[in-house]
Amino acid sequence: MTAFAPANLPPSVDSLEKLAVWSLGALYSLRKNDRYQESEAAPVIPVITSQDGLAADKKEHVIFRVSFILSDDWRSQTTKIWQEVQEFPGNTPLPTSFLP
Repeated sequence: MTAFAPANLPPSVDSLEKLAVWSLGALYSLRKNDRYQESEAAPVIPVITSQDGLAADKKEHVIFRVSFILSDDWRSQTTKIWQEVQEFPGNTPLPTSFLP
């Protein structure tokens, strides 16, 4: 788990889009070496990946692919899906480069 408080957000994070990239960037910084297997026949892959570059639209893009574990009974719950996300193991602080 990485504890988070709204005070950890830099003032420049002022939109949902920036919040998504800020949080996924922090998660990538912490978990880029974690691996899992999507199915028994599949290869072991990173829990999160990040890639940036020039796309066909001639604009720079950042792409994240991330996998979160959900509670075993999440499909039968009436809660929102984000409430069923399981935390990564350990107690890891936010990287200092992501603090205001």
